[in-house]
Amino acid sequence: LAKEKRWKLRDWDTYKFQYQAQTVAGQRVVAINAFCYLDDSIDLHGELVVVLDGGNCYFTVKFDPVTNVFFDLLVNGEA
Repeated sequence: LAKEKRWKLRDWDTYKFQYQAQTVAGQRVVAINAFCYLDDSIDLHGELVVVLDGGNCYFTVKFDPVTNVFFDLLVNGEA
């Protein structure tokens, strides 16, 4: 999907990831937040982090572990 929309993501090793179990339309999924920059004082285990703007440094996507499909990719915009 990122290629289809011509979104260029950074190298995977530049991101930190946050995972959260969610239910979407009755289906259990994993929500994934990705951050290439995040203040070290933020606890990724303790709170769901929401970042506005920042471009391809930040994105979210959901994963269905039953079908092994990623969906709802959202790459942040730039202010």
